[in-house]
Amino acid sequence: MSHAPLPNRDQDPVLVLYSHYFLAADLMRNNYVKLKNKWRNHGYLSQDDTVAQGIYFSSWLGFLGVTCEGYKKLKMRILLQGNRPEAFRELIPKSDEIGRVMKQHSDPLRGFRNNVFHLRDDIEAMQRFFANGAVRLVWAEGLHAAIAEFFSMYRVLCEVHYVMHGRASEMQMGQNRPRLRKMSAS
Repeated sequence: MSHAPLPNRDQDPVLVLYSHYFLAADLMRNNYVKLKNKWRNHGYLSQDDTVAQGIYFSSWLGFLGVTCEGYKKLKMRILLQGNRPEAFRELIPKSDEIGRVMKQHSDPLRGFRNNVFHLRDDIEAMQRFFANGAVRLVWAEGLHAAIAEFFSMYRVLCEVHYVMHGRASEMQMGQNRPRLRKMSAS
């Protein structure tokens, strides 16, 4: 049984993935949903809102794709098993569930993400993401919610660990929103 130390908040790659990429996905999704609801309530959107809705939508899926790639790169299950304190192992079933859900459509999401964040050389990749109708959109919503729940649980475990180990300077408790870190120049 390993009792691995929890990295400093600013050095924890899980929290970096959360703050740099998932929070961007979440913000874009929330803005997209607001405009979608506005369209439902009023039956129309201004031209500016229509453009913004498209940007929010594609940015959400793009950042969700980046989050998934980071999640895989971190090998989350292995990280939780051997590189975090024992208490973090309770997240393994959630991590496994996310891995199974990601596999369902990860290739089309990667293609979509590439065409959001790089000059489009394959316009059809965007269309291929939606080739199965609304199935992938429902999948993306479910995946987003599962990842949000995982990060919430992870952050709670971090807060408890910080309290239990005299690391109060790393705590977020009492703050209204997570701190965003400056991206390193590396």
